[in-house]
Amino acid sequence: MSKNKLSLDFPGLEEYAEKLDRLAGGEALKEAVGEALEKSRDFINEQLHAEMKKHHRTGNTEKSIMDNVKVEWSGNEVEVKVGFDIAHGGLPSIFLMYGTPKAAKDQKLYNAIYGAATKRKIKALQDEAFQKAIDKVMGG
Repeated sequence: MSKNKLSLDFPGLEEYAEKLDRLAGGEALKEAVGEALEKSRDFINEQLHAEMKKHHRTGNTEKSIMDNVKVEWSGNEVEVKVGFDIAHGGLPSIFLMYGTPKAAKDQKLYNAIYGAATKRKIKALQDEAFQKAIDKVMGG
């Protein structure tokens, strides 16, 4: 399995979480967290699929992208796995992202998961999901 996991991380997260919990309780907060992580996962997966088109030989590496992985809760900790499932055809993704002595790395594929623009977009998506949840609770 991939070791890449998404968590919530955007400015104002604590304030949003407290406000949402105060307004609607834990279930609304849990729903907002789940939606934020699912949107983040989907954004990364869309980028990975787009970048993998140029590396298509058998399609096995692209099929190893973890599209339908569920958000996992363990007490108050929550995470969702992203990237390639190494055990199920994703091993070549490592060589594509980091390069080999004979092949240059694919920086765009690497950036689809780890890039600064990806991280900024994920923070924006998470912020948007929380704001939407608060607006819904407040009747907006």
